[in-house]
Order: sequence, then structure tokens, then C-alpha cells
Amino acid sequence: MPSCKGIILVGGTSKGTRFRPLSMDIPKPLFPVAGRPMIHHHVRALASVPEMKEIILLGFYEPAELQEFIESATSDFGIPVRYLQELKEMGTAGGLHRYADSILAGDPGAVFLLHGDIGCEFPLSKMLGRLAENPEGVAVILGKQVGESEAEKYGQMVVDEATGELLHYAEKNPTHMSAVINCGVYLFSPSIFTQIAAKFEDINRGRLYAAYHDDDAAKIRLEQDILMVLAGRKRIYTILTDNFWCQVKTPAHALALSAMYLDAADAAKKAGNKSGAQLLQKVASTDSFMRSSANNAKFTLVGSAFVHPTAKVSPLARIGPNAAIGPNAEIGPGVRLRDCIILDNVIVKDNAMIKNAIVGWGSNVGYWTRLQGTEEKPTILGADVTAESEIVVSSCVVLPHKGLKVSLSDEIVL
Repeated sequence: MPSCKGIILVGGTSKGTRFRPLSMDIPKPLFPVAGRPMIHHHVRALASVPEMKEIILLGFYEPAELQEFIESATSDFGIPVRYLQELKEMGTAGGLHRYADSILAGDPGAVFLLHGDIGCEFPLSKMLGRLAENPEGVAVILGKQVGESEAEKYGQMVVDEATGELLHYAEKNPTHMSAVINCGVYLFSPSIFTQIAAKFEDINRGRLYAAYHDDDAAKIRLEQDILMVLAGRKRIYTILTDNFWCQVKTPAHALALSAMYLDAADAAKKAGNKSGAQLLQKVASTDSFMRSSANNAKFTLVGSAFVHPTAKVSPLARIGPNAAIGPNAEIGPGVRLRDCIILDNVIVKDNAMIKNAIVGWGSNVGYWTRLQGTEEKPTILGADVTAESEIVVSSCVVLPHKGLKVSLSDEIVL
């Protein structure tokens, strides 16, 4: 097994505009999904790979915004986690080129690259096996077969069914080419960095570092400029997953991914799959959910759920399926929560009902109030929102620090 490093692309230039109002208070990669920061699941998966030497976050956020997470992840997993800040947009491969020496320090035999805005079961060991089977290969890409209309939203891959070789690649092609999409999870041989450097030099005509001083300098796109060129040359191979996968662009996607992680952990526990049951770590047991409320309340649990150990949940509440309750939340008697994310310090008063919704940090939901939405249009409350008693809020987006006194439907509250 080769020594490995892992890279997580965390982005940050646009500050998660499609993820507002939630990204107004936290970097999108740190938003809690199934009770853990979104990229916690990436770090957990990378840390489970034998011979993983280091995990690197690469993006545009200020270092201070990620420091607490980095320290916590390093402590939790016992593997060094550090951050490399990109100074200027250079494309998805530009940061890899800029920090190639740092990434390749210690001569890793393989480098994983995970997009921070996706979630899945991360079959990283299988990807290592596929690369070992094809020593001439420089990359393995995780793929998934989806419907034709869905495939148009992502990079499409034509794959040799017998060998797994990538034969052709097209990025967000409106003309249907393949039902197999690029999941944004890669494994690279270190030689891929030579390919990136050559492309960078070619595009910038020898001005390798000019892009950091010249706004007009070209960018390098990993998929179009590197992978597409190498397709069909026995250099790139694929692994297809039949398991869950989701890209998180909006709060609705985060809610969907949270449910996927919770369901996966619950299914793994029932199947006796110890490694799968550790998907969420520390919260993979239904029994632990029942005991995890700060007031030791044995509330009714329906299906899968995450309840933070510091949350206070009434024994008369009904929780789940697919509910995640954050630190120091207070859930009153008669409350019904399902298909929702309740963030830190939220108070949900007696007999409220929340379904298909995300309730932001420090918000208050009144007595008998109903927050609801659909899978496509959940209700989203920003931080410090108060929803008064006995109102119904349906498929609304509410910016932080607002007060709701009347029922609303399909509105954006500014």
C-alpha cells in the first residue's frame, strides 16, 4: 500500500452565494451535515486509508475561518490536517500547481483529491486497488450512473465496461453522451503534477507564476485541460459507485445529503457493518441517540437521527427520520421533527412541528408553530430568527435576525 496524501478543495471565492442565508454565518464546507461539518466526512474517509500521511485543505478562505476545524480534525483523527490558501483564482488545477512542492513533500505514492461540496460513501480503498491494477494509469475517478437529464448537469464520462478505462470526457455537455457522471473524487499518481505543470507552462508561455500577479493570466481546469486530454490513452481509469452521492450547491442539497448520511449509518448498523456504521462516528447507534440528550430524556426516535450530546430533548418529543439536532438545542414536549436540521442553540417550543426545514443558529420556534417545505423548496431560517407561536411558514427563506409574526408561504424575507 503506497503512502498517501489527501486534498480537499474547499473553495471560498463566492462565499457560497447559492447557499445563503446559511453561508452568511459559516463557511459552507463547515456547515453541519448529519451533525458534522460537511468536510468532516471527507476527513474521516481519508483518515481511514492506510498510510495516509497528511490531509490538506485547499481554498480561498482566510485561515482563521478554518483554524478551529483543522485543530479539531487533527486531534480527532490523529493525522496532520493543514490549510493552503490560494491567492488568486487559477482554475481547479491551478492551486495544485501552485503548491505542488508542498503537496509532494515526503514523496507520497498517491494523492487523493476530493471536492468539498460533495458527499458520498467515499470508496477510497477501491480506488487505490484500481490504480494498482493499472500501473500505467495516472488517475482514477469515482463515477456514478444517473438519469439522462441529471447527467447533463455534471461532467459525463464514457467508460470501457470491461477495463474501467475513461475513453472520453465532456464537462456539462447539453448533448447526452453518457449516463456516467464525474463524482468529484479523484486518486492521482504523483506524475499528474508533471502533466499539470506542462499544461500551465504551455498556456502561460513559460510564465509559470504569472497568474498570481497578472489578472489576465490563463487558468488551468483540471477536468477540461488535464483529464479530457488524457482520456482514451490508457492513463485514466474509473470506479463506479451504486451508493449514495450528492453535490451540495443549495441548502436543499445539504438537507438531502444529511438524510443520506444518516440513512447510510442506520443501514450499516442494521447490517452489522462496523466500518459503515462508523460513517458518523460516535453517533452510529440508535441506542446512543436515545441516551444522548443532555437531560437523559428517552424521547421517541423514528428511523435515523443525530442528536448532539448537549441538546435537551423532551421525552414527549418525536424525532426522525432524518433529523439532526445541534449543540445546546432545546426541544420541547409534543414537538415533531423530521427531515430537518436544527442548528446550535435553537429553541423549539411545545407542540411545534418542523419538516423539510433548516433552522439557523440561535433561532426560536414558538408554541404550535409549523415550519414546513418540500424536498425541492425547504424552509430555511437564518441565524437568530424568531417564529412566533401558532403560525405556519411554508417554503420560505428568511434572512438572519428577522421576526415572523404571521403565516407565510413561498416568500423570501429580507
